[in-house]
Amino acid sequence: MYEYFNLIYWLIAFAVLVAWARFATQISRDAHERLVNIPELPWKLMGMGILLVMFLVFVLMPSFWIALPLNLLIAAGGIAAFWRVRVRELGEKGHLFRNFIQSARGASRAMESRRVNRQVQLSYMYNDDTPIPLPTPESPVAAGLASADQMIIQALLRRASQVELSPSAGNYDLKLFVDGVSYPQAPLPRPVAEGAIQALKTIGGLSLEERRRPQVGKFKTRDAEGVTTIWSARSSGTTAGERMILVANEHDQWDMRLEQLGMTADQLNDVKKVTEDTQGVVLIASPRHAGRSTTLYALLRLHDAFTNSVQTIETNPQADLEGVTVNRFDTRNPDLSYAKVLSSVFRKDPNVVLSAQCPDATSAETIARFAEEGHRVYVGLPAFDAMAALELWLGLSPDKMLAISALRMIVSQRLVRILCPNCKIPYQPDEGTLRRLNLPVGRNLQSFKANTEPLVDKKGNQILCPDCGGTGFHGRTGIFEVLMITDEMKKALSSNANISQIKAIARKNNMILLVEHGIRKFASGITAINEVTRVLTPEKGTNPSASSGVLPAQK
Repeated sequence: MYEYFNLIYWLIAFAVLVAWARFATQISRDAHERLVNIPELPWKLMGMGILLVMFLVFVLMPSFWIALPLNLLIAAGGIAAFWRVRVRELGEKGHLFRNFIQSARGASRAMESRRVNRQVQLSYMYNDDTPIPLPTPESPVAAGLASADQMIIQALLRRASQVELSPSAGNYDLKLFVDGVSYPQAPLPRPVAEGAIQALKTIGGLSLEERRRPQVGKFKTRDAEGVTTIWSARSSGTTAGERMILVANEHDQWDMRLEQLGMTADQLNDVKKVTEDTQGVVLIASPRHAGRSTTLYALLRLHDAFTNSVQTIETNPQADLEGVTVNRFDTRNPDLSYAKVLSSVFRKDPNVVLSAQCPDATSAETIARFAEEGHRVYVGLPAFDAMAALELWLGLSPDKMLAISALRMIVSQRLVRILCPNCKIPYQPDEGTLRRLNLPVGRNLQSFKANTEPLVDKKGNQILCPDCGGTGFHGRTGIFEVLMITDEMKKALSSNANISQIKAIARKNNMILLVEHGIRKFASGITAINEVTRVLTPEKGTNPSASSGVLPAQK
């Protein structure tokens, strides 16, 4: 037993002596580097002397409980002496353990940074693919980084094209938009959501101090499989707090050709025939978020921007088309009307112009007059269908005969979701449904509907469809209504024919209505009938004309 305690005694003694030897070495090095006005030798001798005295105390003292406190007291005396001299020479910075404390804090920050970075599963990059430095642990936005990362991962897994984080009572509402449809998620606590917004603003290059005015930034993410996504980050202030919207690969939705939009072969031929003549007005009509801008850009691509002067007038330009001059209309400038911007652009005598809107009578007359002078103008209108767009155009124009003469074509459209090819279910409508759809009773349609039941794997476990994520749809396509303005129709309009008469002429010329095009896509298994109904049903409490800002029909 004595030998056991004796071994422990000398192990502790050895540890204390080694600790002092290392500290004495540090004293000597520090004196050499920092205490340049004081000789280094005395500090070396002091360290060696204290080490020798401590060794003798451990050897000569009969009791461990006397030797250890005495040696600690001797070491403390040496430390105090060096500390006093150091403070006298270096001032406030001379406190002995200042560097050690700072080193410990730095190590703690590094550990926290590694912990946060381990929680982040995506790589974040600037537009040039260089990495974006992640917030450091002492940054006020570091806490929200992991939450923002998980939110984006959730959006990627669900194929969401847009993420919306909006303040509400006591928390934040989170919505994912998949194929144009909103899917509410579990609300986020306000501190978590606000931290995520601050982190996203930092990554997107937005100002953290500005919390009221709208800001727009961009960044890229890369997942573990190397898939890169470009995100547009838009922040804005509300009375309840900041709002953040993320849009994924926004440029892709504008980069489509006319053949990719979903028109029938006849509709496509009619549209291309009209675009060959670079004169007159072409109206593109739809409610908001129904693909109007995509179609406008697709039409613009049909014109060679290197042999023609092509310009656009937009409040929020979405696409960067090669060779096309973009003119931005600033709604915040009270001295600048849309009609003035139109006149300014038209004075440059472009061949083709895209006007994203036509807000007033002056703008309508300016457009019609310019088009009649031998130019093509594509105009976006917020109308329910082609006939409603025609009413709006004629109602806006002070010179009705000029408006009729300039008009060439009206294209109305909606976006319907495409049934998931992996999990859609064959569906045969009943006789009542077939009659309502004006389809032949008894016909065996190759139609389908969305699968609302969860899939199961080989072991019977429920899984989400890998293609659609359980929504039953994957992607979108357009349904269209193309109204060709023929000479017969112009003559009828000039004779004050009402909209019903104009529609009869259009139907005689085989114009396909929006609902008919939707039914065709349902009958061919592309979409579901309830999807066609969804996009063609006006909002509750409104009628088609009122919801699209269209004037009442002529009597």
